[in-house]
Amino acid sequence: MATLLEGKKLARQINAETADYASQHNLTLAVIQVGDDPASGAYREAKKRQAHRLGIVFEEYLFDTFVPAPEIESLIRRLNSREEITGIFIEQPLPPGYDTLALPELVDPIKDIDGVTTANGANLYFNRPGLFPATAEALLEILDFYGIDPKGKEAVVVGRSNIVGKPAALLLLHRHATVTICHSRTRSLEEVVKRGDIVIAAVGKAELLKGDFFKEGAVVLDAGFNMSDGKTAGDVDFEGVFERVSAITPVPGGVGSVTTASLFRNLVKAHQLQYGT
Repeated sequence: MATLLEGKKLARQINAETADYASQHNLTLAVIQVGDDPASGAYREAKKRQAHRLGIVFEEYLFDTFVPAPEIESLIRRLNSREEITGIFIEQPLPPGYDTLALPELVDPIKDIDGVTTANGANLYFNRPGLFPATAEALLEILDFYGIDPKGKEAVVVGRSNIVGKPAALLLLHRHATVTICHSRTRSLEEVVKRGDIVIAAVGKAELLKGDFFKEGAVVLDAGFNMSDGKTAGDVDFEGVFERVSAITPVPGGVGSVTTASLFRNLVKAHQLQYGT
């Protein structure tokens, strides 16, 4: 029977550290949302509530309808120039008509708490200090919290997104794991996944990875969050896997809460990068 790698205790620990830092330093998060995407709005409201709980100032800039891209660009530059703004977050997805790569690229890298600028991507690639995607960092935090050392182990990452799969693979490489990245065009996916001592599922397809995909005793970190038959489900068939692997994160209750905590801890890191504290 697998050990349940729950995230709530770890998230509380990270949040307590962030709140303590925020009580000693002024932290301000600016969030930009363009359009009325319901999911984006819900995520923004969740960030607002969390910011208030942690003692962080929350500024929101909302544009319900399409506005010319130069207006958003001008706003980002103004926020970059304001010393009291610690971090900037642009809600995704952006509506059609915006360059989804170019706009986030305008964020000052030391205020880029989403970790999506090329400067922070380079910092991650070269294993230098920077701000990195919160979900990828959360995955490594969970391993550390439960005493699972990736050094020397074979890790398989299923998913190659810029905010989970790729950064998670690099973080594992920096921790001396041997890493394979899989994706939708990987041949014999089951055979590749079965090599993994540690498997990260981040593909966005409900219960894609079944029990027979995994070797006995594997550690499984499920970063998927999908709706299936009106219920939340991860990328891993939890019930089918639980008796086979040695440890697994639940969905919900696993990676998600740690991701949110890691995002706000990036505000702490951003403040430290800006002021050398």
